[in-house]
Amino acid sequence: MFHRTPYRTVDEFYKAVETLIQELKADGNTDEASRLDALLHGIWTTGSEVIGELMLSLAAMKGDFPRKIRKQIDQCHCFAKRHRRILDLN
Repeated sequence: MFHRTPYRTVDEFYKAVETLIQELKADGNTDEASRLDALLHGIWTTGSEVIGELMLSLAAMKGDFPRKIRKQIDQCHCFAKRHRRILDLN
C-alpha cells in the first residue's frame, strides 16, 4: 500500500530530496545527508537508476528522526517506490 505523496513530478521529488538533505544536516544526521547527497549528485545512466538508488537509501533510514524529517523520508521513499512501480522496475 502506498501513502500519499505531495510530489507530482520527478523534479519536485529531487527538490524534496535536496530539502531533506538540508534538514538532515541541520539535525546532525550528516552520514545520512552525505549518502543522499552523493546519490543525488552522482553520475547515473538513467533517471530511474538514481531514483532506485535513492529509494533503497531512503528505505534503509531506520533511525530515530524528528517527526518532520521522518515524514519527509517516508514521502520521498513513497514517491520513488511508486515511480519505479509505474515504470515496472521493481
